[in-house]
Amino acid sequence: MSKVKSVEFQDYKTFSRFTLSAREKNVLVGPNNAGKSTALDAFRIVFDALRYAGRRNAFLKTQGDDGVCSTWDVPASAIQTDLRYCIHNFGDGRARISVKLENGNTFKVLLPNDGPLECYLKTDLQPRKNTQFLRDQFPLNLVIVPTLSPLEQNEELVLQETVERNRYGRLASRNFRNFWLHKNEAEFEAFADLVELGWPGIRVTRPEIERGGKRPVVRMYFRDGPHVREVQWAGFGFQVWMQTMMHLSASNHSTTLILDEPDIYLHPDLQHRLLRLASQRVGQYFIATHSTEIINDVEPGEVLIVRPESRGAKRIQGEAGYSDVYSAIGSSENAQFARLAKTKKVMYFEGKDAKILSKIAKKLGGMDFISNSSVTLMKTDGFSNWSRVTTSSWVFENFFGFKIPVSAVFDRDYRCDEEIADFLSEVNVGDTLCRVLPHKEVENFLLVPDAILAVVEKYGGDSLPDGYEELVMDIIGASVEEMKSKTLSARIGARISYEVGKGSKKDIATISAEEESNFTTLWNDEEFRYRVVPGKSVFTTIAGEIQKRLKVTITSSRVIDEMTAADINPELFETLKEIQKHLDG
Repeated sequence: MSKVKSVEFQDYKTFSRFTLSAREKNVLVGPNNAGKSTALDAFRIVFDALRYAGRRNAFLKTQGDDGVCSTWDVPASAIQTDLRYCIHNFGDGRARISVKLENGNTFKVLLPNDGPLECYLKTDLQPRKNTQFLRDQFPLNLVIVPTLSPLEQNEELVLQETVERNRYGRLASRNFRNFWLHKNEAEFEAFADLVELGWPGIRVTRPEIERGGKRPVVRMYFRDGPHVREVQWAGFGFQVWMQTMMHLSASNHSTTLILDEPDIYLHPDLQHRLLRLASQRVGQYFIATHSTEIINDVEPGEVLIVRPESRGAKRIQGEAGYSDVYSAIGSSENAQFARLAKTKKVMYFEGKDAKILSKIAKKLGGMDFISNSSVTLMKTDGFSNWSRVTTSSWVFENFFGFKIPVSAVFDRDYRCDEEIADFLSEVNVGDTLCRVLPHKEVENFLLVPDAILAVVEKYGGDSLPDGYEELVMDIIGASVEEMKSKTLSARIGARISYEVGKGSKKDIATISAEEESNFTTLWNDEEFRYRVVPGKSVFTTIAGEIQKRLKVTITSSRVIDEMTAADINPELFETLKEIQKHLDG
């Protein structure tokens, strides 16, 4: 088998012309929509085209400057990737994907707006029509990990040909248990070993057919100590790990692995294990990622920065090139790294939280550190991106050359106290201090009736009708009450997800009943209501109703201006005080 030497695109999706020179290890980084996944999708297209062409004789055709080549027409139905909008800037003509191997031969795919794809093999040898010629001259063994999704709760028994048809596409997760049902004992045990490498002590067992319903279903169980559970009740991270291992089990040292953003689903420890496993099992890999965990685990020369405006992926040359990596891992604060060298402090926020918290903090006196120039503010995408926060201190020290205290404030969302405690125990490591807001999200701090009423009085003036005070209070109360059902459902869902994820013995009905009983009792407390409802939605509703009925514009800044220190939750004050102390050393 031969490794990929380069991949070239012409008029393909976001790229008018783009080249990616390959090595054994290739980690693609770049901002969102830069083209990382687009590049990997090209491999998926080539994979399907090769599977189709490899079973059919070619015809000979002159391909411009490439001369007469072995050529195949591949129907669009044979490609499991969405082929819509493949042509750059929605133009006419055809997009082109060219994959060149180390043996010098190139497989080219021409994609039209509609109709079949035209594929041909460019080689110095006399072209031939037989299928063996393609296999001999283009021996690329691709393992494509498809887009992964949660496993089916009840996976119906299907034919083996159905499993094989869906194996490499977006429907693969639907037939996961069926796939292993058709494998022999040795193959399954090798797979189970791979799973256990990521989750020591957990052993999956062979699938079994359960009959009795309208249609037979396939179950697969795993043993965790004394507990045995069906795989559908495992956390999504474990489900993703199993599915990834399913595809990796087919790999060997002659394999080229294609893997798109595994960091979305996997804990940092699992990201490291997956990378080590891939390095051991496959001869070459292409991985797209935003994860500093993965980036830090490979050599600088194995990292490529993808930018849509460039003609080629830029490979990092030495440690100095990591400043470019920082600007390519998905951060919207790239310009702030220069400021970082001056402040030597970092504080992460979700979304626009920093702006609101900064104004609130000023009300507390001595807490204006968020808005001054003494700390570098950066955004994070919440709990799902916490690994970026926890690894930042290490990254900054190794690539900037000095230690930097890092702090972060996460929204609580609908998570229970136990989940928050577990989360904080995991993320508060080294020079990192993370805290979770005592409210659902930062906008909940704006749900202060007296302050909202003060804004109405200040900007409504003489135009306000009699009884406006009662109207404002009714609007606030109704907007909060309207979210009761949605809030309860979300909290129950979050609690179930947490309990199931940690392997609780409680059944779902019990978990739901406990959460509903506790919530119903606490809902009578006004402070609790303001704390747990979706603050952003409620505040928007309140502002909209007041604008419609009283013609007064309510904004976060105006409400905060009317707040006093007494209106601010004491827990927030303690949180900010702890963060300030941590950052000041």
